[in-house]
Amino acid sequence: MCGRFFLDASKGDITEHYGAVPPDLFTARYNIAPTTPVLALHDGTFDLFRWGLIPAWAKDLSMGNRMFNARAETVAEKPSFRNAYKRRRCLVPASGFYEWRLENGRKQPYCCHIDHQLFSLAGIWELWQDAEGNEIQSCAILTTEARGAMQELHQRMPVYIAPEDYDAWLDCHSDKIDTADRLLAQTAPDYQYYAVGSAVGNSRNEGPDLIAPIA
Repeated sequence: MCGRFFLDASKGDITEHYGAVPPDLFTARYNIAPTTPVLALHDGTFDLFRWGLIPAWAKDLSMGNRMFNARAETVAEKPSFRNAYKRRRCLVPASGFYEWRLENGRKQPYCCHIDHQLFSLAGIWELWQDAEGNEIQSCAILTTEARGAMQELHQRMPVYIAPEDYDAWLDCHSDKIDTADRLLAQTAPDYQYYAVGSAVGNSRNEGPDLIAPIA
């Protein structure tokens, strides 16, 4: 799964990488948790989405609290995700994510990254409206079976989208989603990871110290 990640790239680096400017409210964060805003690119534009997808038919937004991940193997079939997968895909910029492994009776957090570079996670998004007509944009990050070194850390890992595949992933104007299916099935990069302190376990903690390696 992917239940916590970080994005410490500058606005300039993000703009250069994606060719789109993040909103003014964007700021670097080191402990991004479900139900909080995440930066997402769709239709050539960046928005801040609530992390935890709320299906259009949900009665209240609390349904999205547990729907922050969507399994790549079943996303095209699950009623909660299939329409978003077909029509509303997005890219979620990240500098890395966290996973926990049980070691000596305690959960040890690890920082996972790709050479400490900015990269993109596969996302889907949805537009939900409450009884008063207020609209909320929300999203989920896709995960797949762990491969490579990540198999030693966790059973699942987030789906990576390579820069050369950005346009293909975001193209939702065709009813055919064969290309999206192919991108989910392709081999992901070999994520690297190292142990970090336990402070990241509390989502109220913030700052670059959270990604500092420990012995």
